Amino acid sequence: MDIVKRLLILITLLAGNAFGQGIKPTGVFLADSIEVGKPVYFSLSIRHKPETEVFFPDSSYNFSPFELISQRSFVSSTDERGSLDSAVYQLASFDVSRVQSLKLPVYVFFKKDCTAVFTSPDSVFLVKSNFLSTQQDPVLIAETQLLPLSRQFNFSILIGSVALIIGVVGSIYWVFGQDIYKQWQLIKLQRRHLEYVRSFNRLMRNARERNNIKDAEKAIIVWKNYLERLEKKPFATYTTREIMDNMPDEDLADALKNMDSIVYGQGKSSNMDVYLEVLKTGATRIYRNKRRFILDSPEI
Repeated sequence: MDIVKRLLILITLLAGNAFGQGIKPTGVFLADSIEVGKPVYFSLSIRHKPETEVFFPDSSYNFSPFELISQRSFVSSTDERGSLDSAVYQLASFDVSRVQSLKLPVYVFFKKDCTAVFTSPDSVFLVKSNFLSTQQDPVLIAETQLLPLSRQFNFSILIGSVALIIGVVGSIYWVFGQDIYKQWQLIKLQRRHLEYVRSFNRLMRNARERNNIKDAEKAIIVWKNYLERLEKKPFATYTTREIMDNMPDEDLADALKNMDSIVYGQGKSSNMDVYLEVLKTGATRIYRNKRRFILDSPEI
């Protein structure tokens, strides 16, 4: 049985070799000469039966004395003469030999094995136009042209400028910081007061012209919210008695009581706009007192 198996294997190998010998790939350089390190192209093609599978070498193959740069394969074309497969390899050589040769294989698949069928060697000649022989003495060429230099960012000037700005700002704040802060507080206080006056006047005008109790109630809410921001106390949740305890004023107390009777009693009064004007005047008086307190305080 061993002899039979060996005979079958031998027959298979011989058949594979015979098949491989029947196919001859073609490989040629597309140029007659090369320069060191510059690309050269090598064309590889093979014509075979359509049912035969062939494989071309890839980047894992040793192309010595050349090095593979890239590979481009083309789509198979079939006619009455058979199928044609081809590829072009971009190579480069750093060898200084005068004549350099290369042959590449095409792998023909037969049953469970591949047979490598090589092309005939093709050669190129080395042109030494860009190659300086080590036996020659190098010649130095003077370069007298000035080259422009790129500007570099000066970090020392940046750090100095930042330090100067910080110093100037710090000095200004140290001398005028308290006054600047007072002015900022006064500006915010004035802006809030103007917003309050605009809202209160609009609601008071609507209440007077339309004799509308809802607008009068909204005006009282605006008045309480403004006092809450001005005095930092929860006036919006205070009752009239609690407001008077925190801000004793007979005119304000009388105006609030009358407005409570109008709003909660749903009764109309010709003096409603008078009471609202009293509330507005009281809030303006508190605003002025707050402004005077900020101006007279040495520190806030």
